[in-house]
Amino acid sequence: MQIDDVLVFLQIASTGSLSAAARAAYKPKATISHQLRRLEEELGTELFTRSANKLVLNDAGLSFLDHAKNIRRACERGIDAARRSRNITFGTLRVASSGEFSSNLVGPLVLHFARHHPQLRLEVMVLRGDALLRSRDSLDCILYLGEPPMPQVAELTARLLGRFSFGLYASPSYLARNGVPQSPSELRTHELIGFHNGESTTLWELKDGEREFSLHPSTKFLTNDYWVLKLAAIHDHGIAFMPTFFASLEVANSLLTPVLPEWRSPEVPMYALFASHRMANPNLRTLIDSVSQNFQEIFDYDYYACRNDALTNSDNRLERV
Repeated sequence: MQIDDVLVFLQIASTGSLSAAARAAYKPKATISHQLRRLEEELGTELFTRSANKLVLNDAGLSFLDHAKNIRRACERGIDAARRSRNITFGTLRVASSGEFSSNLVGPLVLHFARHHPQLRLEVMVLRGDALLRSRDSLDCILYLGEPPMPQVAELTARLLGRFSFGLYASPSYLARNGVPQSPSELRTHELIGFHNGESTTLWELKDGEREFSLHPSTKFLTNDYWVLKLAAIHDHGIAFMPTFFASLEVANSLLTPVLPEWRSPEVPMYALFASHRMANPNLRTLIDSVSQNFQEIFDYDYYACRNDALTNSDNRLERV
């Protein structure tokens, strides 16, 4: 029995289809189908009930499922123990995150880690929505923004890495033309740029000490992409609600101006999600420690840098972890 075939079985069981398993494993669908067929031939029984759109575990598949998970855990524990005994970082780490701020937050954190651990092969994937959670069995770690959904990740360990907040921003030209709000209630008289998360327009929740204010923005401009939202604010389309780190470079270059800067959102957490037994893996442990220790410094990371000296200066602001 080949361990890769067992892992493919687990991925199909998790996603419910050959196509979804192929996407999660980054393999051709034909390869996934061949591996499943080879495993079923070796076991002497089919493991799924096949329909037009989905594969569902049959009785034999359900009986095999826990054993397959134990096989995977045993292999992972064995590899982790061998590497831990020599205190080496070697091999491949598969990391995924949600798509909203990967280029600005997750990317620099992982790139910093990669710079100081060149012996590791890193696979960093950006997945949206359910695809991120469906792929968890093929990943070493998920970098998750917000509170992890339950019960989908109940079997995973969550380690808090850091927090960030949202603020209000507009271009200097827009504010010169329309005036600067002096209180949150005055936002209702302005052109607002909204974000739609796929289900609803994001609520603007703001706090200033003990004072709280919330607003369902009546938007002139609505988008489901934060880069489009930021560009709309830069080009004078109104006031936008976005993470402070996401606007920091534009503020520094006078493209955006903070609006009501004392009013910020409640902090949004970022977690590392991973199987609890994998914390013995020295690669994963080092990655999580690096991301956690460098989380605050990343808000000043110059992700636009293109010169070697600028990149080195940005990277030097992060700790050598």
